[in-house]
Amino acid sequence: MLYIDSKPVYRSEFEYYYRKAPKQTPEAYLPAFINYKLKVRYAMDSGLDTVAAFRRQLSFYEGRLVKSYVVDTAGEERESRSIYERNKRRLQTNDWVRIAHISKYLPQNAPPAAEQAAQAVMDSIYSALQDGADFSWLARHYSDDADSRQVGGLLPWMPVNKNMQEWVDKLAVLEKNKVSVPFYSPLGLHIVKWVERKPFASYEDKKEEIQEYMEHEGVSSPSVRKDVLALYRSGALAGKYPDWTLRWQEVHDGLLASYLTRKYQEGEYACFEADLERYFKQHKSDYAWELPRYKGAVIHCKDKKMASAIKKYLKKKPVEEWKSALEKLMMNASVPQASIEVGVFIIGKNQYVDKLVFKCGSFEQVPGFSYTFVMGKKLKKGPENYLDVKDAVIRDYQAVHEDSWMKDLKRKYKVEINQEVLKTVNNNGSN
Repeated sequence: MLYIDSKPVYRSEFEYYYRKAPKQTPEAYLPAFINYKLKVRYAMDSGLDTVAAFRRQLSFYEGRLVKSYVVDTAGEERESRSIYERNKRRLQTNDWVRIAHISKYLPQNAPPAAEQAAQAVMDSIYSALQDGADFSWLARHYSDDADSRQVGGLLPWMPVNKNMQEWVDKLAVLEKNKVSVPFYSPLGLHIVKWVERKPFASYEDKKEEIQEYMEHEGVSSPSVRKDVLALYRSGALAGKYPDWTLRWQEVHDGLLASYLTRKYQEGEYACFEADLERYFKQHKSDYAWELPRYKGAVIHCKDKKMASAIKKYLKKKPVEEWKSALEKLMMNASVPQASIEVGVFIIGKNQYVDKLVFKCGSFEQVPGFSYTFVMGKKLKKGPENYLDVKDAVIRDYQAVHEDSWMKDLKRKYKVEINQEVLKTVNNNGSN
């Protein structure tokens, strides 16, 4: 159907990709397909397909592709359910729970001063929770458990008896969505919150774990089609499955094009701040707004006096540093004293900005904070600098350079299109 530097690209491959494309005509889809094939050709000529990192990725995704042929999904499902049913009675003997926690870890031989300090922090956190402070916010800022901290202290589903005995004892008397008083365990001090509870793990909860077990232990199952696996190992899979070659090529070429694009965006066409700023100034009118924005911050704190202190502290710093500056200021507080959200806000997207800046709507006060205020200014005509629309500027900047890159590749590789063959591609993607 087309040639790239005399090397043919067949109609069957074009149609394979075209069927997956958003609804459009073959003629409209063709330029994007050509750009894709040019990247693949250049990556191959550059030897990127021999790079160890690429070969590892290809091996992983090829394994997943092979599995879709050699594993009878229905058979695997039956075997997986059978394993679940055999273990169901054991699972039913123990409730499963979803817990969130805030923990301060202490070594077994912690000095009394460290223990007292940890107790004071946890008492303050508990007091804040009793006053309505947000559990997940406190967990993210004060818990020592790095794994759960980023998700507000939330732990995966687990059997009750998989917890430490001290946790089990607290959960036995805790009501849903209530928090425990701070308590000790061999690991330190904890506050736990019972989020959800159910009698036992459902099949859907355990399915992935069971199938990983089957794969790891080599469980004998009718789901593995050994005849197909043998064909793959002998290189004859395409003889039985005509779509194998195209599917494998899609994995190979897709990874290669992605690898090449990433290499260029991180290297030759990397976005440096000065380049983005210059691009924004040259195309500033492209980023004009139909509705005004508010550039600044929404800050919640305990009272008006603290608000005045925060304003005085932040106004000497650029907006981009307000969040880190306030968090640093509050770092040593035993309980949160303030929270901040910085950005460029459009009307209708933030209830506090709507009320305090655009004088419309209303808002509910954040639990634990009795005062809310804003700092910043209205932007009526458009963004002040590229940072206000950074994601859009990066996207447009990269698109311009990609277009230039594609023009270079088209000069390097001659592209010839057989229009007569192109006309035979049906708009619905069928042969």
